[in-house]
Amino acid sequence: MATVGRYIYVVYCPTNWHNRGRLVRFDQKWLKAHHVTARQLQKVYTKKAAHSAREKAIRSAIKVGPIFITGHGQSLAYNWRDHHLYMWCDRESKPRVPTNQYGYINRISTHTLRPNHQIRFRLRNRRMAVPGGHVLTFDRSGRAYFWTRPSAKRVNLYQGTIGLHHVRFRLTHQVLRHAPGSRVQSIAYNPHNRRLYLVSDDSIASLPIHSLRGRGHLSAKSVRWTGFSPRREFEALNFTTSGRATLMTNHDPEILKSTHTSW
Repeated sequence: MATVGRYIYVVYCPTNWHNRGRLVRFDQKWLKAHHVTARQLQKVYTKKAAHSAREKAIRSAIKVGPIFITGHGQSLAYNWRDHHLYMWCDRESKPRVPTNQYGYINRISTHTLRPNHQIRFRLRNRRMAVPGGHVLTFDRSGRAYFWTRPSAKRVNLYQGTIGLHHVRFRLTHQVLRHAPGSRVQSIAYNPHNRRLYLVSDDSIASLPIHSLRGRGHLSAKSVRWTGFSPRREFEALNFTTSGRATLMTNHDPEILKSTHTSW
């Protein structure tokens, strides 16, 4: 999921589609202004839809993109600098088991909802392959970030750039000894407070992005932790320029909005 202005972009990739899916864009401003409910959105594209004037109007606020290879589909991110969507095409034989050591990143048009460029590459640390491809975010300068869990507790943070022909990431010198939750689910940049958010199912850790520069100077006091009741799987987190958060959950999926900007 990615939020850009009045739009929410959501990746749909059912398990039985085997690494394939599509992107759907919702005009949240129009839907809110016309008091469209979640139940109405669920029904508008079903076979039992009444095709009324109301449903046709709702469909006009929804753009459904073509089917393409999405991979896991959990890394959709908006690049504030070049105004494109990007997503790792992390092809998996089963959850978190990649089919090969190559990385693929799709650049996706916000208008056609179709990939218009793909880069294939390999991330290496000396002779060892570095697994990536599950989460992605960008800051306002176009720098890209993702995080991994090389062990049950440790967190590695990567910072880099994604261009038309080259992908470069560096392992930052900041390593968290205690990871949030039990799974890597999402990563988000909040332009309002310039913090990076690492998302797991039952907790979110955030840290100031400037602490990753150079050799870094992250301290335990600068890391904030938010705990949740672990009943829902967190899929994605995004922030508006004013710091308002949008959270997507799985298993009875919902998109939730924060009530304040102070976290």
